[in-house]
Amino acid sequence: MAGETLEAIKNEIQRTQVILVAGGKGKRLGMPNKPKPLVKLGNKTLLDLSIEFYKQAGFVDFILLVGHLHEMIEEHIKKQSNYGVNIKLSIDPPEATARGIVGKGKALKYALQRGIIDRKRRAIITYPDDIFLDVFLPINLLTHHLFGVEKAKIWATLVLVPGTRYPFGVAQLNYDGLVSKFEEKPYIEKDTYTGTSMIEPEVFSLVDELVDLNANKPIDFEGIVVPELARRHKLYSMHIAPNTWIPVNTQKDYETALKVINDIEK
Repeated sequence: MAGETLEAIKNEIQRTQVILVAGGKGKRLGMPNKPKPLVKLGNKTLLDLSIEFYKQAGFVDFILLVGHLHEMIEEHIKKQSNYGVNIKLSIDPPEATARGIVGKGKALKYALQRGIIDRKRRAIITYPDDIFLDVFLPINLLTHHLFGVEKAKIWATLVLVPGTRYPFGVAQLNYDGLVSKFEEKPYIEKDTYTGTSMIEPEVFSLVDELVDLNANKPIDFEGIVVPELARRHKLYSMHIAPNTWIPVNTQKDYETALKVINDIEK
């Protein structure tokens, strides 16, 4: 029985593609002339770490949504001999990239229209600049998502943490405007999206329907598609421990992630 269950999970892994949103810039990390996925943590880039993370869990089909300095990413992938997995690239239109009017929603629709994303298969959508420390996360997400599909007929599952450190100081005021309490960077207990999700093929139809490629602004998947999934009661959730997720968005985030990676490699 256990063998049959394991084989079933392996089959579901094979049916799942991994979509990496890899069009970010390294500007906020002090590296404006480098795509963010190629920023190094120790001896490996963020892209290396992300692909290896899902490859170790058995996933072999990857789609990279790229735009900014995509030639550098293509060259890096060639040097890595495609990491021993199947990799396809969807390159955002240069003019839209230069104008900064793409966003994750448009990047997904471009890839769908070109047939680079297989719209008949489920997908993990994630960012290479999110470091996850729990090696079991991809499998746990898959099994949790499949449970939601079977029991609640959901179309997507968001990976959440139950709280996060707010990056600013918070003041509490009394009736006459005096500050009665101040807390620097408090921990906010509110379900927070990590940027990683798993979706069923039905979500691609929502992208087709809701994302306007002619819009003169970036269209975010989270800004238009995810709220519609919630409105239709097709959205599930999975929590992970806050200390197993490190988003690399600022120089301080980078230093934190670098320390963690260096400690792991020791």
